[in-house]
Amino acid sequence: MKRILIVDDEKDVNLSSRLVLESNGFQVDSFDDPLLALENFKPNSYDLVILDIKMPKMNGFYLYREFRKLDNKANICFLTAGEMYYGTYEDIFHDLDENSFIRKPIENDDLLERVDRIMSSREEAI
Repeated sequence: MKRILIVDDEKDVNLSSRLVLESNGFQVDSFDDPLLALENFKPNSYDLVILDIKMPKMNGFYLYREFRKLDNKANICFLTAGEMYYGTYEDIFHDLDENSFIRKPIENDDLLERVDRIMSSREEAI
């Protein structure tokens, strides 16, 4: 069973994403507090980590860096309501590509499709 970690401070987005993914066969851990997510992060445990970018206490980019220190092979993507373009961040985050950003709001079927696409593209790269 594929494991996914979701970190999003919007409780409704967090819950709905978790429920959609769980109902489609994924095992999901979710946190609405990035500090708690970092404290409970288990290296080499997740097939995909989905991070909101704008969160209080610690933004998704900083959390990304902290997760990378603990697990430099984790597949990580960002969930954001803002305008995000891959080219803007490629110099800072070398392992990100256009599949690394999921735009909110997202329909349930689209979320599943994007998660499958992200995991498939990363598995092919290995």
